[in-house]
Amino acid sequence: MSRKVLLVEPDIDVLGDLASRLRAVGLTVGLADQVQGALERARSLGPDAILLSAELVKTSDVLTRLDAEKDLAQVPRFILVRDQTEQYDLPGLELLPYADPAAIAKRLFTLARQNHSVVPASEDFRGDLKQVSMADLLQLLAMNARTGTLSINTLHGAGEVRLVGGEVVDAVFRRMEGAKALYRLFGQTEGSFALATSAPSPHRRIQVPTHALLLEGMRQVDEVRRGMQRIADGADALLSVNPPSDSADEVTQRVAETLSVPHTLEELLEDLPYSDLSILNALEALLEVGTVRKVHRGAVQVELAQRERFAVLSALVKKLERPGFSGATRIAVLAPPRRITALMHSVRRIVDAIVPTESVPTAPVPYLLATLRLADGVELEVLGIPAMEAFQPLWALSLPGSALVLTLGYAAPPAAQELCSVLGIPLLEATTLLGNLDEADPGQVAALISGALESATGG
Repeated sequence: MSRKVLLVEPDIDVLGDLASRLRAVGLTVGLADQVQGALERARSLGPDAILLSAELVKTSDVLTRLDAEKDLAQVPRFILVRDQTEQYDLPGLELLPYADPAAIAKRLFTLARQNHSVVPASEDFRGDLKQVSMADLLQLLAMNARTGTLSINTLHGAGEVRLVGGEVVDAVFRRMEGAKALYRLFGQTEGSFALATSAPSPHRRIQVPTHALLLEGMRQVDEVRRGMQRIADGADALLSVNPPSDSADEVTQRVAETLSVPHTLEELLEDLPYSDLSILNALEALLEVGTVRKVHRGAVQVELAQRERFAVLSALVKKLERPGFSGATRIAVLAPPRRITALMHSVRRIVDAIVPTESVPTAPVPYLLATLRLADGVELEVLGIPAMEAFQPLWALSLPGSALVLTLGYAAPPAAQELCSVLGIPLLEATTLLGNLDEADPGQVAALISGALESATGG
């Protein structure tokens, strides 16, 4: 059966590191870094033993104050030392080594079970997440009833946790806010933190008690990690191929809607305001029924062609320039709106693609997907034309400047065929060039564009 132990150590980094190692050998660990906090924590925890820093014992009255507490006076106490050969004037107290958590655990498991419990001073402090986990840190701040802003810098971005009287009231991490941001921070194990005492935050996006946040946060961290491993690796993209059922809940509806444009799993979790775990649960259900599919390596960046082919492709692009039209050479892709959206994702993952600053229009009108830079002074625009009959009159405004037109998953209607014939624009079918094309795969789209350039010029 596990033993409950109260660990009292003023050094935050040492406190967090030793707590983690003691938990790994089966102990339940409470934390304190000050004398007053140790007393309050001991009262609430009812530990089977108290581990005290030798330095704290020498420089404070912690032993006297423990003796004065009726319920704590009989709790076994051990002194943590770095060197057991050093002489300590602590008669009647057993010394245990900081460096050997297994020896500490072995000694504590020999104790009879007891039935018996942080507020550091107001100084600010800083530390390393490798030494003190977010869970331990927030537990410590809650016990200390601290008010201020905890700033966290990690390998994946910066965040803040705001506390009032030890309760977490708000959190931000990258573009995330509230509990979602806090749970993301629980999963960060590398980086630094610093607490700055400040006036209470006026914002309160988190209403859940901190002890409940700690339990839920650690549960979600583990489940989210497993869920991400089940669903996709970092090179895959996710794409919605059908709308969800009308009875689907709000999260499922939003996941499917967002994936009308291919996203990596990380991008999806970042873009939606719901908890990572609820998004993953909805996504797994959509994958199971086929509403969402994986695009293998759909998240990687690709070259338009092998580098030695760039000179040839640049020459083909210059050859396709339309007399009387200024600006970059342009190819147009005529396809159903959903496939144009997926194509846009892939074109923008081609190396050296320039993404337009204008937002994607809500109406199914022609729009620029990206501009591909092949060489100095040689650029190729890729224009998407959503194939909707009601908007056919707009095609006559967009096609005249195009060097070639590709149809994707769509047989060119007579109006498009006639217009291309009058304008002398090559009209090609993607299936003729590449067969069954997956427009959400950047590698296949790069091959389609380079193959279309060669086919249109006879290169």
